[in-house]
This record gives sequence, structure tokens and C-alpha cells, in this order.
Amino acid sequence: MAELKRFGYGLQALVVLASRSGQYSSTEIAELINGEATALRKILSRLTDAGFIEVSQGRGGGYTLARRPEDITLAEVYRSLQDDGAQWERMLDTTGNNFFGKKVRESFVQIITDIHTQVDHVLLSYTIADLME
Repeated sequence: MAELKRFGYGLQALVVLASRSGQYSSTEIAELINGEATALRKILSRLTDAGFIEVSQGRGGGYTLARRPEDITLAEVYRSLQDDGAQWERMLDTTGNNFFGKKVRESFVQIITDIHTQVDHVLLSYTIADLME
């Protein structure tokens, strides 16, 4: 669930940055999206590493959008904020190492693959610009 919260806050931060030219501090963004500034900085760091935003350090510095909103898909943002062990893979932790567990595990792997495919398909059809409309 934490990944989805991160995704939600990350999307909102990108919409804030896309809404006007100029820089925003992490505190300003946090206030606008009702988020916690320290947690948001971690999200902004990941978005910076992924190339969606740029940061200027020092007094008067802040965050700006590095790409056009219509060029940033929600799928790209989701992937950049996802931890290595995606939430659906946790289903596999429930299967045992016996015959039944191994059989169910095969089904779970297929279901997880299908979920990822569908989520990716949906998120690829939206951009940050779409969220601004």
C-alpha cells in the first residue's frame, strides 16, 4: 500500500510542477498536496533520478519539471516509484513448499503477470497532462 501512496503523492507533485513555470520548494509542494515534506523529498528524489524533474540547490532553489507533462506517462512514474518487490508479488509469500502450494503458486505467477500487464496498459494511456484537465 505504501507504493500506491508514494505513487499518488508523486503524481500530485508532478501536476503541481506542471501547473506553472518556475520552481517550487518541497515544503510548498507538500502544503499544496497535503503531504509531509520529509516523505515527499524522498519521492522527489526518485522522480529526479528518473529524469522527470530537476532540482536547483541552495537559497532560492527548488524543483521544476524536466519534461513536458504530455511526455510523462503514469506508467513511467509508477515504475520509478515502485520498490523491487511489487505489492502483488507478496501473494507468493502465502504459498507453501508442498504440492498444493506449488500448484497454487503457478496460478499466482500467471495472475500477477496478468495484473502487471493490465496495470501497465492502463497507466500507459494517461499522462501528467491528462491529470491537469
